[in-house]
Parts: sequence; C-alpha cells; structure tokens
Amino acid sequence: MIKTLILYYLSIKSTHGYEIQKYIQINKMDEWTKIQSGSIYYALAKLEKDGLIQLKREENIGAKVKKIYCITDEGKKVLRESLVKEFSMPIYNVGADKFVAYPFIDGIDRNLLVETIEKHISQLKQKKREILKWQEIKISDVSLGIERVSFEMMISMLDYQIKWHEVLISEMDICVQRSKEVRKIIEKVDFSEVKNLNDINYEDNHIDIKKIKNEIINNPDKAEKVLSQLIKKLKK
Repeated sequence: MIKTLILYYLSIKSTHGYEIQKYIQINKMDEWTKIQSGSIYYALAKLEKDGLIQLKREENIGAKVKKIYCITDEGKKVLRESLVKEFSMPIYNVGADKFVAYPFIDGIDRNLLVETIEKHISQLKQKKREILKWQEIKISDVSLGIERVSFEMMISMLDYQIKWHEVLISEMDICVQRSKEVRKIIEKVDFSEVKNLNDINYEDNHIDIKKIKNEIINNPDKAEKVLSQLIKKLKK
C-alpha cells in the first residue's frame, strides 16, 4: 500500500519523500495500517527504477538535497490498477499464524508464555486507547459514515484480539495438553502417506472392537492371539 500512496500523492503534485512521510505520520497511518513511513525512501527508489515515477529536480536546502519526484504515465496506470485491486482484498486477513501456532506450545515455559501474552494484551489495550482518542478528534457530526465504520471496525478487531489472547491464557493448560496430543500424532503418523485427515487415527490406543469381534468369530482358532494383542495394546 505504501507504493500506492506515493503514486497517489505524486499524481496530485510533485514533491519529495519527506513530505509524504510527514503526511503518513500526521494522519497516524503508520499506527494502524501496513503503511510504514520509514519505508518511503526505499519505495521511492523502487518506483523510480520501475519507471513509475521520475526525478524532476533537486533542491539544495542547506547541506541537504531534496529530490523532487513526479509520476509518469505508466505510474498513473499502475495507480488506477492497484487502487481497484486494493478494494478486492480483505481488510484484515482471516488467517493468522497464531491460529496454527497455539497447538505447538507444550515445549515452551508456561510462565514465559503467559507473561508474553499478557504483555501483548497490554499493548493491544494501549492501541485501543489511542484509536479511541483519535476517534474523538476525527469523528464529528459532519463525518462520513465510512469514517465512523472504519473506527468501529478497528476497535472491534482489537477487542476480538484482546479476547482471543485472554481466552488462550484461561485455557492454557488445556492447550498444552492438546499440544502434547498433536506431538504424539506427528510422532506416530507418516503424513507423506496420508491422503486426507479422515485417514488419521487420532486416538493413541484406538481399538476397533467390531474388527476384533469379527476376527474372533471368523477365526476362532486365532482368538487367543487376538486377545493377547488386545491386552498388550491396553497396557500401552
């Protein structure tokens, strides 16, 4: 999104990277989006290399040199395409690494993990306070509905993130136990031979009673051997 923002800014007027950086910081865009003001100059260099912007002139301000950029025709085309594409993307990704990471926590020090999560919850709550404060400044009787909903979504998303981590702490012992079960499954199952999840036996000591019964009925002479194997399995 940083490249799209730069292209948009330069489609309005020619300017330098510092002005765009200040625009991002003043509007706090780098606090709740993936737009990072620190990546401005890297993005400018990449856009220039790709022919989407070009150096218009250089201005000497004391010992510093400001590079003034302007957008190219190709840049205007890419800007239109990237903006249209952006509105086809999810606002927040549905998936998150944490959704698949929590079943792997059995080897982590419990106190360290809880301390880390509690610290993160505090950060999320601080983030929420900042957005609520910014909401008071930005939203008024003349604000657009889209602006109101944007703030509502950000606050709601933070609430759910806080709740998710709080639930993880409350169910930590259960999650650790589940994690141990996952470890056992990985130890016992050769996933290169598995076609789908239904092929996996999730129970450590799974006993197919119906199968054993049929074996004894159909092969009574092998009943002693079958029962002996069953006993060994139950002792595991």
